Amino acid sequence: MSPEIYYFSGTGNSLAVARDLAEKINGTLIPVTAVIDRDRIQTDATVIGVVFPIYDFKPPRIIMQFIRKLDYAGTKYIFAVCTYGITPGKAMRHVEKELNACGGNLAGGFAVHMPHNGFGSAAISGTKHQQMFASWKQQREIISDYILARKQGTVETSNEVVSFICSGFFLKAIPILLQLFTQVLLKGWDSLSLIADEKCNGCGICQRICPVDNIAMIHTRPVWSDHCEKCFACLHWCPQEAIQAGRITINMKRYHHPEVKIADMIRARGKKPTEQEWQTKNPD
Repeated sequence: MSPEIYYFSGTGNSLAVARDLAEKINGTLIPVTAVIDRDRIQTDATVIGVVFPIYDFKPPRIIMQFIRKLDYAGTKYIFAVCTYGITPGKAMRHVEKELNACGGNLAGGFAVHMPHNGFGSAAISGTKHQQMFASWKQQREIISDYILARKQGTVETSNEVVSFICSGFFLKAIPILLQLFTQVLLKGWDSLSLIADEKCNGCGICQRICPVDNIAMIHTRPVWSDHCEKCFACLHWCPQEAIQAGRITINMKRYHHPEVKIADMIRARGKKPTEQEWQTKNPD
């Protein structure tokens, strides 16, 4: 059996990393969303990878659910790769602990710096983005060699507070963070709920691209349910930039990994892109 790489991705960073690794180790790519509804996730593969983004310094809930459902029968070599915008924190320790509790073992846990796509993302320049992409191309050689050699023991972590301050992001993002704090203080956390503004043309891409089927189109308008992963896929991939999380995202520069297209993301959801979606221009 070839290695299997399970991935979860909102704006394409983790998809791009998983795709690159699959090419290097001759692995098979599988979206976590394609298997998460199973009672038990069984596989004959002896090498399993999990690639995911960091949200609030932790793995997404769907990744922890995946780990709990995975069948660890037999000897399996398991590695994990997280993509992060500010700091990986102790995310890999969360994965390691959950794996151990379920009968698995983390052979290697790696952190890949990718462009931040949450609040304050405009503080990171396009030049810095290109540096991150170039750095990943070098890092993928190290990680793939590690996996092919079946090495053990590497678990990459960082101190959340120190990394946040030393990253340089904190100072650049102060104006946005103050705006965010003010909005929450005056209007509460509900003011950050995702909505579609007057630019929405009812194309439905947000619904089709949502990795957890949290969006329904009602009378040609998107309506969000209660199991959002906060991946911001809908916000960043909307061709009209019509989706907002309060006033803080108005005029916020949208982001997607430059090597990932809208059609790639829709196919990752197990759906066939329409001709219009193939032709849809990605947000810049």
